Amino acid sequence: MATEESGISRPYGRILLTGAAGGLGKVLRETLRPHARVLRLSDIAPMAPSEGPHEEVVVCDLSDKDAVDALMEGVDAVVHLGGISVERPFEEIIEANIRGTYHIYEAARRHGARRIVFASSNHVIGFHRQGVRLDSRSPRRPDGYYGLSKSFGEDLASFYHDRYGIETVSVRIGSSFPAPRNRRMMHTWLSYRDLTDLVRRGLFTPGVGHTVVYGASDNRDGWWDNSGAAILGYVPQDSSEPFRAEIERQPAPPADDPDQVYQGGAFTAAGPYENMPPVRRATRSAGDAELVLHLRNQTGESPVWHAGEQALYWVDIQAGALHRWRVGDQQHASWRADQQLGCIARLPEGGWIGAMEDGIHRLTPGAGQILTTERWTGVDHARPGMRLNDGRCDRQGRFWVGTMLMDMSRAAAVGVLYRMTGRGDGLRLERMAGDLIVPNGMAFSPDGRTMYLSDSHPSRQCVWAYDYDADEGVPGRRRVFIEALAGGRPDGAAIDAEGCYWICGNDAGLVHRYTPDGRLDRSLRVPVAKPAMCAFGGAGLDTLFVTSIRLPDAAPHALDGAVFALRPGVSGIEESPYAP
Repeated sequence: MATEESGISRPYGRILLTGAAGGLGKVLRETLRPHARVLRLSDIAPMAPSEGPHEEVVVCDLSDKDAVDALMEGVDAVVHLGGISVERPFEEIIEANIRGTYHIYEAARRHGARRIVFASSNHVIGFHRQGVRLDSRSPRRPDGYYGLSKSFGEDLASFYHDRYGIETVSVRIGSSFPAPRNRRMMHTWLSYRDLTDLVRRGLFTPGVGHTVVYGASDNRDGWWDNSGAAILGYVPQDSSEPFRAEIERQPAPPADDPDQVYQGGAFTAAGPYENMPPVRRATRSAGDAELVLHLRNQTGESPVWHAGEQALYWVDIQAGALHRWRVGDQQHASWRADQQLGCIARLPEGGWIGAMEDGIHRLTPGAGQILTTERWTGVDHARPGMRLNDGRCDRQGRFWVGTMLMDMSRAAAVGVLYRMTGRGDGLRLERMAGDLIVPNGMAFSPDGRTMYLSDSHPSRQCVWAYDYDADEGVPGRRRVFIEALAGGRPDGAAIDAEGCYWICGNDAGLVHRYTPDGRLDRSLRVPVAKPAMCAFGGAGLDTLFVTSIRLPDAAPHALDGAVFALRPGVSGIEESPYAP
């Protein structure tokens, strides 16, 4: 295939794009269309249907040798994005990334495909320190099993060129998103326009043999000498510089944060995984739900989306743990305090409010997975053995939280609903309601004029709606909103932008949506019996994250205690931070 400076002379007959359901796969699905008479799209995850005879959509498990062989029939060139794109246990990585990539090259050999663009990764060199200038010949220092799999892929590409003449451009992709998301990505960002140009040149430049290049835009402080890309004529058009002011307004991570130390960032700190049962894919479908993170949370609760970090935070109550999962690099971190942690609310200046056993604390995640606590106010419980439970801020930023007796078998109606306002000497914690066993399901309507509250104890299982004076922060007339759920006990809840109330049906494996007049609209299933709480998140607040509970007798490989994602087709509302 001959190339020109700004284009190509003629398209391929058929290009195979693996990983087509992923973020970059969706981008390249659009931009590769002019370069093939037929674009064959493949993934193990669901994809949008074919848009005509110029597209073929094939679901394929890359670990299945025969399926990959059939997938390659009639293919002239491959853009191989498929596989797990985050750090995971080796048992998962080996199937899709190592065995799967081998199957791609073997099928290409058998069917005569002579050109592959391989999506390698910057995590091949992730353990190099930031600021060290690297080129494609620098020693590889993989930062995890994912990086090891990409290093293997580069070696496989080299072997198949030397032995069978299949040419490959291995692109060590940096951070390819619409915009950089943090300080590290200012160095590693790759725009979609530059990604597309790099892949196009990888497909059509003659005589590449096996060439390794870095996938990065023209970033001012880039760490990589990309002179090896000269053979492709690649000249990036974009830069991370226009985003600098926005990124530098973010709170600076600690100096010892891996994102500040290593080129691979948080990947260098992932694992070990001996306490984490492996799953076969990083995202595993389970009916309507997708597995986000397979943890063994005893009581995963209080999920809160942090838009500035594009991250989900939540707690594991009995462990006193605060968890974070970032969408950008899909990395998980956690910090622990020395007492149980019932719920959280975001502070606008950074950090969190945490409702714990003895009162309400300011929480600060720190080094060594330590969650530093500073008690703002204590709570005078009615009896020993109580703690704070579910809570959140109203639309004006007042913090509401309930208390409960930890021994639920006592069915003791000693729980109290509190409202906290102010700070320092002006902080006030006021009792607003009582006679509760397990206060739960706290939520506020989009206009702030309705407050929802449930009692999830088996003896009550009721959800109430209150007329709410948003100006004064006072609930008024109470009415029964849901007398009994359409499956399960009422647990944690969320409100969507249409004013509908989403509530987890504990013991039923369901998340229900009720309209503002109390009618059941729909129920979505999750693959655990005890979903605990839900929260809207994601870039468009159109993902409903669901935490869950794991009982002591759960099977070793059961998903109980994991975090899931639902795509309900509606968007949520951003949670208000505490605003005294």
